[in-house]
Amino acid sequence: MIGPEDTALIFHSWTQHRKYLQHLKQAFTKTDHQNCLHAIAVKTNPHPAILRQLVEWGFGLECASMEEVYLAMNAGCPGPNIVFDSPVKTRHEIRICHENPQLHGILLNVNSLEELDRIPQNPNFVVGLRINPLVDTGTPEMFQVSGDESKFGTPICSKQAILDAIRDYPVTQLHVHSGTAMEDLTVAVGAIASVVDFATEANTMLLEAGITDRSIVGVDIGGGLRPEILENHESPNPEEETSRMEYYVSELKKAAPALWENNMKLVTEFGQWSYFYSGYVYSQIEYTLQREHTRVCYIHLGADMFLRDIYTGNGRGIEFLPMGAAALRPLTLTDIAGPLCFAGDYLQQQIQFPKLEEEDEILMLNTGSNAYGLWSRHCSRTVPQVIGVDRDSEILIQMSPRTNPYLSEGYSGTLLPWDAPEAANNTDDDENNDDRVASL
Repeated sequence: MIGPEDTALIFHSWTQHRKYLQHLKQAFTKTDHQNCLHAIAVKTNPHPAILRQLVEWGFGLECASMEEVYLAMNAGCPGPNIVFDSPVKTRHEIRICHENPQLHGILLNVNSLEELDRIPQNPNFVVGLRINPLVDTGTPEMFQVSGDESKFGTPICSKQAILDAIRDYPVTQLHVHSGTAMEDLTVAVGAIASVVDFATEANTMLLEAGITDRSIVGVDIGGGLRPEILENHESPNPEEETSRMEYYVSELKKAAPALWENNMKLVTEFGQWSYFYSGYVYSQIEYTLQREHTRVCYIHLGADMFLRDIYTGNGRGIEFLPMGAAALRPLTLTDIAGPLCFAGDYLQQQIQFPKLEEEDEILMLNTGSNAYGLWSRHCSRTVPQVIGVDRDSEILIQMSPRTNPYLSEGYSGTLLPWDAPEAANNTDDDENNDDRVASL
């Protein structure tokens, strides 16, 4: 499966991914909630093969753009299992959601009261309204979405305006997402509870106004939990919280019992938490240079794949593992440099690491979220092939070949001009290479 051009590879562990998704479901079923839609954020990893598998496993898809809605449709996701959260939906996109039969039943969360003016009178989709809870959950500043100047949602302090909108427009769900990699779960749970209380108050208002044909029937609680290692995701004691996710759900049930008692629809959007530990990447060491006391190692992935980490300076906690004999060498002061023509393209600097040499190999763990999906076109580099690994079924499968948005379809990089005549005659080998599935 690996050719001479494969200086880097992207791996997706179906084993890990399945484990986290099952645990997500179990965390809610354990509390006896009977009406959950777990819509996994497409932007976290939009690989079509992954989206198709999520749909086959019964999960929904949360989309932050119309293009992601199309990806969800192509993955076979039914309309009622798609959540459309873009903060800049066009009138044309809203009309598509209304008129396309495949999208009937989609949950369209409007980002502002002004957006409600674009909604048709009797939409063929579910209308949700995003509320900004105005809290601080300890989210890194760059990913803060609940401040008083946030571009997301209507501030919860605009209470009367929100109630008037629920009365005047076909809103039947509310949406809240307090932040990314939230540290303070007490605040996060409190924010959701305040929106659930708002839903209860809105339903009372609708009844008093004589509106009996609709009510707030569900709450989309977003995602935002920072990743965690699931050591033992099944506890022998069913009453014992064994994970941060289970603690979060149990606290939510205590703080917002109406979500359970009234059997309100509960929608989640856990992307990073679901994907983080399901990805790892491989790279060859192309060059190693000694710069005074520092060993500089050049690899084949950097700011092209880890754009968020390198450009923002907020590292995800990538774990670097030297392979083979390199792991046994003495430690030395090391910089790990990426391949881009950009001075800041370093994955790590001034770390103690086994002494690497040219042709050594390295693995980088914890790359499943916000990496492949953020691939940068800077320097026009090729996206490596993506390989799926399922240890439960003992299967390796090529999920996608090497691709480049600037080069013709089928670009490989292996066919050099002087090899062309010989390669053209090797039809048998080409046919044998069609089977890209191998046993572990």
